[in-house]
Formats: sequence, structure tokens, C-alpha cells
Amino acid sequence: MKIHFPASFLWGSSISSYQLEGDNCFSDWFLWEKKKRLEPAGASTDHYRRFREDFSLANSLGHNALRLSLEWSRIVPQKGIFSDEQLKHYIDVVEDLRIKKIEPVITLHHFTNPAWFVQEGGWLKPLSIDYFLEYVRRVLAVLKDKCSYWIIFNEPLVYIYNGFIRGIWPPGIKSAKSALTALKNILKAYSLSYEVIKASYKDKPSYISIAKHMRVFTPCGYFNYGQNNIFAFLRSKLFNFRIIDNLAEKRRLDFLGINYYCREFVKAAPFLGKECRDAHHRDDKNEIGWFIYPQGLYNILMRLKKYNLPVIITENGTPGLNNEQYHDFLSTHLNSAAKALNEGVDLRGYFWWSLLDNFEWDQGFAHKFGLVEVDFSNFTRKVRPFAGEYKKIIEQNSVEI
Repeated sequence: MKIHFPASFLWGSSISSYQLEGDNCFSDWFLWEKKKRLEPAGASTDHYRRFREDFSLANSLGHNALRLSLEWSRIVPQKGIFSDEQLKHYIDVVEDLRIKKIEPVITLHHFTNPAWFVQEGGWLKPLSIDYFLEYVRRVLAVLKDKCSYWIIFNEPLVYIYNGFIRGIWPPGIKSAKSALTALKNILKAYSLSYEVIKASYKDKPSYISIAKHMRVFTPCGYFNYGQNNIFAFLRSKLFNFRIIDNLAEKRRLDFLGINYYCREFVKAAPFLGKECRDAHHRDDKNEIGWFIYPQGLYNILMRLKKYNLPVIITENGTPGLNNEQYHDFLSTHLNSAAKALNEGVDLRGYFWWSLLDNFEWDQGFAHKFGLVEVDFSNFTRKVRPFAGEYKKIIEQNSVEI
């Protein structure tokens, strides 16, 4: 059966400023790489200087939308000092997308913070909300007439978990109390930013959300299944839906932005259980070790129907060893999305992660997610074959399930 997507469907890919732009010395991640002696982002893909070339590639691949982030630490490199030069850069970025008839979907916070902001206490301090709102207002002043789609925070719980529970990302804290404080401030900053953005558009259309990472949590069926089932339920409720429930109740979501990659097997352990990575699970894994589960995207989308909100898949992708792996992941997940659309989910867009191979945080450059391969020694770009297969789907605006 052939499923057709809406005529206004957003087809594209996602990128993140720090992961692609390169040469950003004002970010907390720049300092973190040095402190922990991690593989540095360095020049990354040199996207900061090559964005027009990259957007031309997106255009040639049939994309009508691109999700991108702004780098707060470039725009506000020092406390209270806004860079007109960097604001002009992002104006040029968005205008080039418009020229190429690519809809910009702007992310305001994609894990990174200005170094000065962290030195002031970061998200642990109430002033963090005021600092973030100043940034939001300044960005709106120059971009609101050029953009309609805004994602205020990308994967806030992933940021909190890695930065304040595991301590493997900046600020490198391991404290549940600190994690709750930071999350409270981020959610308040989100709600106030939502109000500021919405008010600035007045009667003009605007679409505001978060990008919420979601996983299918499956109880490990080999030992203690009953207990494992309880922990899987709790992890899904808290990780997948708690923030969405809160923001939807406050009417602070115009659509649901969903990042989906894999499922997680859960076994009993103190607090909220833990992930089971034992060899007895037969699901396919990608090279990172994530369990690939296309059916899970359908399951998640169907559970989102109760919110009566449009849904955009803001990230979905995998690193691959060959074109077959990339293509299988793309086609099976798009089939799941199409099936959910056919069963009443108000699906408005799909973005592959990522347009280009890039810097994957503490994983460095090892994993290649890009529709476009990047040679990091000389910044040459080469389109992967599955990107052409994705283009055919976009042109047909349909998939066969």
C-alpha cells in the first residue's frame, strides 16, 4: 500500500552548530575537551565558512527544510556583550536557506553554553533564566521575520543526564539534587521563552516546541521479568512523557518535536533500573551498540496521538558501515512513520540526523551519521548513495508499506 505524505510535509535533515561549524573557543564544550583530553571538535566540517555549499547540497538532495541550531556562545561570547558580527552571520545563514527555498527550523539551545555562563553557575543559578531570555530576545529581533519554526531546547533530559548525573559532559557534576535544580531552571526558561517568542509574532503564525529524545523501553525477558517490566514502565513514563505532559498541560507546545533512534532493554536495579546490554538480546545493533527497532517509532508516534498536536520527527538516523545499513534504517523507519500517519497521527515533518558527518560530542568523529560524507582532513564533501534514495522518497512524497 502506498502512503502519501501531506503536500506541506517538511522533508530534510538536522545539524547542530557546535558539531559542524568548527573553531568555537567561547563554548563550555571547548574548555571541556581540553580539561578531559577528549578528541576536540577543532575545525570540524568547517561549516561556519562553508554553509552555502552545504545548503546547496541539501537543496540538490530535495530537502525543503533544515533543522539547525544557533551557537549562543558565538552570539554572546562574554557576559552582557552581544556580537553584531555573529548575529549578522546567522542572518546570512537563514537568508541563504530562504533563497534556496529551504524552511529553517531554528534550535536555540543544542547542549552547549557560553563558557562565561557556566563560570557564573550555569543552569544551577536562577539568573540563568534571565541570561537565556536576553539571548532569545536578541535573536528574535533579527530573525523572527525570517523564521516560523523554533525549537527552544534540544533533548533537555539527555543534557541533564550526561552533564549532572553521569558527569561525562560539562559541567561534569554527579548530583541528583543539582540535576533537578538545573532541569527546573531549564523548564522555566523554556516556558518564558515560549511566551516571548509567541508574543513577538502577534497574529503571525509561529510553531514552538522542544526536541524530545524518546526511546522504547522494553523489559529484559530473561531474568526477573516482572520487576523489569515495572522499571521499563517507570523509565518510559519519566524519560519519554513527563516533560511533554507538563508542557502540554501548560499549553506551551505548538507541536511535538521527537528525536528517535533506538530501543533500550531494562532490567531491575536500584532507583530506576538500568539498561541491559547483554548478548542474549538478538536485535540488530548499530556500531555504537544501540538496538535498532523501527517498530518503536510507530509505537511512540501512536502514543503521542493523545496530545492532539502536530508531530515533527526532528532527528532519526544511524551511523553505518555501508550504504545498505543506512538505507535499511531510513526505509524501515519511514515505513513506521507512514504507518502512523495512515492511522491518524498528525505527522508534519521528518529530519534525518545528520546532513553531514560531524563531531559527536564525547564520541568524537568516530561515528558517521551524514547523508553527506566528510573528509575531515580537507573538508571535501561526498554524497552517500542512500541520500539519493531519500531524495526519491521526497520527490514522490510517499512510501510503500
